[in-house]
Amino acid sequence: MLQLIAAVITIAVLAVLHQGLDWFLSRMSTDFMVGVMVGLALMWSIWFYEDRKERHSRAVGRSGAAEQERPRNTIDL
Repeated sequence: MLQLIAAVITIAVLAVLHQGLDWFLSRMSTDFMVGVMVGLALMWSIWFYEDRKERHSRAVGRSGAAEQERPRNTIDL
């Protein structure tokens, strides 16, 4: 029963979020939306590159201090 209530609440929240974003984005210009998409793609690519670099350095054998810094670096990003 509790899972059913949680599912209904989740669907309601997603429906409201969908309507709100539709309203907001319909009032924005195309240039704004293109800028948001380019910014998101750039941020994702930087995050992906840094994560791969960190995993590679950890696989090579650097552990200890580097392992402790990982959560701090993720929070800073």
